[in-house]
Amino acid sequence: MKMVRCTLFGMLILLGGCSSLQGEEFGVFDPYEETNRSSYNVTEVVDQAVVLPAAKAYDKVTPNWLQRGVLNVFLNLRTIGSSVNGFLQGKPASGGTDLARIVINSTLGVGGFFDLASGWGLRYQEEDFGQTLAVWGVTRSRYLYVPLLGPTTLRDLPSSIVRNGLPRLIIGAQYPWGLTGLDLLSARADLIAATKARDATALDPYAFTRDAYYQRRKFLIYDGDPPLDALFDDFDD
Repeated sequence: MKMVRCTLFGMLILLGGCSSLQGEEFGVFDPYEETNRSSYNVTEVVDQAVVLPAAKAYDKVTPNWLQRGVLNVFLNLRTIGSSVNGFLQGKPASGGTDLARIVINSTLGVGGFFDLASGWGLRYQEEDFGQTLAVWGVTRSRYLYVPLLGPTTLRDLPSSIVRNGLPRLIIGAQYPWGLTGLDLLSARADLIAATKARDATALDPYAFTRDAYYQRRKFLIYDGDPPLDALFDDFDD
């Protein structure tokens, strides 16, 4: 509960800092670029030295079906937050879909290991409190690259922290720390191909990561259907 109270307090502070910003809605805004690049570089060093080798080893020895099942279990826990935020955004269909996913996958799907709900047309809605704040009017926010956490914004930071800690918050003190490590490892293994493609093609991986983050967030905020002018803005960038 202490973590939840601190996070809510942080949200109020960050919301005040974001709501007064002027400029293009959902546009890239990186006033802390020098610090962010330093954080990005530190994270990349740790990733290349420790996290990526461990993720590659996990990917090599773990069958694809088991990797998928592990990802599904953690996603099922995080779907609780997605459902709540669907309702907070005034989208009962979205919140209800995620709620149905939780019930189906937690029972028939053996704790979420099998994603039966997607096969029945109940797609994960992928909502979070950062998107909720955007729907409520916080459409512009400063970019942050947090060491070991990755790309985010001031608006999205509390949501990013809660999302990473949500399985432990839901299950409580009996949640083994080893599962936290497995959660992070499986998520990193799932991104091996994407980061390899980024590093092979991007002239500036930091800028590529930042711009891709903003575009992805815009896509999610508009539920996969951003207005045409927003799409053209992205092409202009």
